[in-house]
Amino acid sequence: MHSPEEIANLFKRYLDGTLTSQEEVHLEQWRRENESNQALYDRITQREDVFEDALVWIALQQDEATQQQQDLHNRTFAKLQQQAHRHGRLRRLFVRGLAAALVLLSGIFGYYQLQKKEPTPVESLLADVSPGNNKAELQLSNGKKIMLRSDKDGIVLSEDIRYADGTALWDMEQADMSQTMATISVPKGGKYKVVLSDGTRVWLNADSKLHYPLAFANDRRRVQLDGEAYFEVTQKLHNNRSIPFEVDSRDQKIRVTGTAFNIAAYPDEAQAITTLVEGSVNIVTPTQIIRLQPGEQTINQAGQLVKKAVDVLPFIAWKDDKFILQDTELRDLMRQVARWYDLEVSYATSGAPTYFYGEISRNKNLTELLHILEKSGIKFQLRKRGESVQLKVIQ
Repeated sequence: MHSPEEIANLFKRYLDGTLTSQEEVHLEQWRRENESNQALYDRITQREDVFEDALVWIALQQDEATQQQQDLHNRTFAKLQQQAHRHGRLRRLFVRGLAAALVLLSGIFGYYQLQKKEPTPVESLLADVSPGNNKAELQLSNGKKIMLRSDKDGIVLSEDIRYADGTALWDMEQADMSQTMATISVPKGGKYKVVLSDGTRVWLNADSKLHYPLAFANDRRRVQLDGEAYFEVTQKLHNNRSIPFEVDSRDQKIRVTGTAFNIAAYPDEAQAITTLVEGSVNIVTPTQIIRLQPGEQTINQAGQLVKKAVDVLPFIAWKDDKFILQDTELRDLMRQVARWYDLEVSYATSGAPTYFYGEISRNKNLTELLHILEKSGIKFQLRKRGESVQLKVIQ
């Protein structure tokens, strides 16, 4: 639920006998959310005329007589402190009704107060979160911004800009394309694919940006990445010379001719990880040059490169909408989950490291994913605060 008014509506439906089983779960979750909500059940033993005060309160909610409203608020809640002397059965029925009235009353008072103050986020329990989907914005250096369609999974640059299925997107002269830079931004909870003008295919993961020219020059191919992307680079020749493809990410440069590799270089991560699937690449920093072979990876931390052999599948599985977990630590997994489901993750305790193994589809709703992870003994609490979805991990 998102507001006291919605909770009040649940109480009303409860009294009317029209509450669904799912709504009953929400009401029960609200009751257990904190001591104040629990106390509402335990303390309300008042007469029916509290409803009369609630109705008067509603009538006064837009009145400027602030002191009159405050007096009424104080008087209404003071009645809760009185001890009822009615029969137990009758008292129980009134408690149900009073709960609805008082929740509504609290909501109205809160609404009135918010007209005088800056709004504060409302926190509520959240039932579920859908997985990410195709979502991106294209911004051109000429100032044009285009929200890319979610029913399309990618764009292709050739003589013009089209969606991957051939649908026209933006018509430009070839000369203009060679002078125009583009940035495709994929938000949290999104993914998108770009086929660059040389035929190179790029899959962008959530919370990532790719900066590139709409048309490459004959003798140079360079792009800039913030976040994570999987590249399948085509070979390109000019004057019988192979033109390298360069990716700038964080404090390193990846130089290739024709190959497939993954780069995870998020600004909020301590490490930038480059994983080679096929071909060969050179990882270049101001102090090091390391050449990778398929099945190898570099970890760049503070400009220092370390190379190791890896199973590449867990590092590229996101492209095929999978989480592949191989000795994956909880917090590493939660960073992936946070980006894909567009949420914030916090931890109730700093428990011992927990590692996961297995394969999970990224097309599952969040609660399905969490139920699988809970088999390890970890619990999760999902809430919404304002526009922010928050997931608390309880170890």
